[in-house]
Amino acid sequence: MESIIHICFSQSAGGSLRRAVKKKKIFEGKKVIVFPDDISIGIIQNSINLSERLKWVDSINKEDERIRLEEIDYLKRAYKQFYKEISNIKDTDVIYLWYGECCSDICGMMYALELLKNKIENIYFINVSEKIYEGNSIIYTYRAVAEIITEKLKEFIKIRRKIEYKEYHDLINQWESLKDNNSILRIFKDGKVEAVSEDYFDINILKYTENEFRKCARIVGSVMGYSEEKISDDYIFWRIGELTKSGMLEYKGKFGIMREMEVKITQKGIEYMSTDSEAISFWRSKETEKQFERDKINEAKNQGRMEERINIAKKLMDILDVEVIAEKTGLTVMQVKNLIN
Repeated sequence: MESIIHICFSQSAGGSLRRAVKKKKIFEGKKVIVFPDDISIGIIQNSINLSERLKWVDSINKEDERIRLEEIDYLKRAYKQFYKEISNIKDTDVIYLWYGECCSDICGMMYALELLKNKIENIYFINVSEKIYEGNSIIYTYRAVAEIITEKLKEFIKIRRKIEYKEYHDLINQWESLKDNNSILRIFKDGKVEAVSEDYFDINILKYTENEFRKCARIVGSVMGYSEEKISDDYIFWRIGELTKSGMLEYKGKFGIMREMEVKITQKGIEYMSTDSEAISFWRSKETEKQFERDKINEAKNQGRMEERINIAKKLMDILDVEVIAEKTGLTVMQVKNLIN
């Protein structure tokens, strides 16, 4: 008997799809399979190997033991579940592969195609980025399935399309090329996934790092929010750690713990960022704005302190001499005399 199986490539997307199926927001199919890992980052050379994936998680989260152990435990269980569910797909089952035009979704999708090579006849794509929305003078598309709320998922069933053989072979060839590369970072650019250097986002990290200490979470959020490529917070925070080790950032707090670590840019970091004219121009402009804000704040604080000193001086006028009042309040003798007059 034919049944429809949904496959997606992130925990968030899986949660939304499962809720949609359970609440009958989606009537097609009852089974949702979730690939648990973001294989746009980390080593994938030759093949997806769980032990290598766990080593990668261990390396980027080694300073935060709680997060590291939780992630490793989750991946062990989730990979086992994923492979079991994939192997149980019948030849008669229809498969919907849900993805968006971001590297984590597409890398997961290409790996799924590799595993499902004998079931190509029954595979449909649901590329959520192919649907264009217009509203409130804004035209937009979704970059990932995880961005879509449960109630909206049913709208995307209409754009499903059966995979073509040429499309399949092109994707598999692209996947094989990526596996031949020893890079630990892949991005989606100009309609395809490509391997890039691990320092690809470093300039952007420096660009959003100020001359004063700021929480790492704030910098990570800025890089992710303004980046054209969708990237995980884990990877950006790991690169912040690497930039700190190289002397381009200075930190305080607990190293490797995002919620307890603050960083600021160093002169070495500014010099490195200066190799990118757009980045250094943006950073200097932001620093000018920040300095103006800091000056205004300091001015307000100083004004408040002056008012406080004046109020104290007024209260002491009938008690102490002008010289003593000046000494105790920090005002000049002439300022105190002018208050009296």
